[in-house]
Amino acid sequence: MDMPVGSGTLYWFVERHREDTGLFMGARRVWTYRSNFQDIAVLETETWGRVLVLDGLVQMTDRDEFIYHEMLAHVPLMTHPDPRRVLIIGGGDGGVLREVLRHPEVTRAVLCEIDPMVIEVVRRHWPEHGAVFDDPRVQVLNEDGSQFVQTTYERYDVVIVDSSDPVSYSRSLFSPHFLAAVRRVLYPSGLYATQCMSLLYHLDFVKGFYRQLQAAFSNVALYTAPVPSYPTGWWNFAMGSIELSLDPDHLPLKGRSIEFLRLTRYYSLEIHRSAFTLPNFLVQELQYAHGTDR
Repeated sequence: MDMPVGSGTLYWFVERHREDTGLFMGARRVWTYRSNFQDIAVLETETWGRVLVLDGLVQMTDRDEFIYHEMLAHVPLMTHPDPRRVLIIGGGDGGVLREVLRHPEVTRAVLCEIDPMVIEVVRRHWPEHGAVFDDPRVQVLNEDGSQFVQTTYERYDVVIVDSSDPVSYSRSLFSPHFLAAVRRVLYPSGLYATQCMSLLYHLDFVKGFYRQLQAAFSNVALYTAPVPSYPTGWWNFAMGSIELSLDPDHLPLKGRSIEFLRLTRYYSLEIHRSAFTLPNFLVQELQYAHGTDR
């Protein structure tokens, strides 16, 4: 449903993060949709540009989407020496896929998005994002990603999970069972990357998920980036691998094309390295999480 707002008035969207805090935006126009999985809204705002909202939570804004998508895509792809086959679970807004396709090494990108209406809405309101779904290297599957990794016979160099928050149908994408299935579809030298919430609002979740990652992978690392439209404006990401080193100071750059860096707005090799420098409070909490003295 298209809801244009009258001249001089605004529709006020509020995303409540806690009882006493949250995010609010004034929209001059609102489009609403209902899929088989969730409520979808697109807001047209002056400050944030167009905004994608799923079940009342902001997923993407024109103003800052590039930070989140660049950091979720380029960090794992530049950590891997030869990322040819990439699986993206979620990512129906097309942002991570756009960044993945900037790497000429990528020959196949499978995007597994459970909700086809998200892609339809993005094609309608963000045609520049929607165009990436038509790249010949891309296969789009409208399936449950947690089921797909349990049944597919394909193997991948990189698996990226670009999901909504771990509630409802996305909860399964943060379970030990899912991580075991991801490990199965990765080559031993492959790696997994995911978003994993706010360090300030969701620290207990981050600590628990970090333990799960350590149980599933030999090498695990966390990194952070600012995403102003997300809760607290500071977002956390995680990577895991069976064999591959995740050391940001020893990236496998030999033979890699870095022409894509001319197109990025946030990511750089310097940003990549610095993103893994974690604050003291998190280092202390993670030491506690894996049972060492604080």
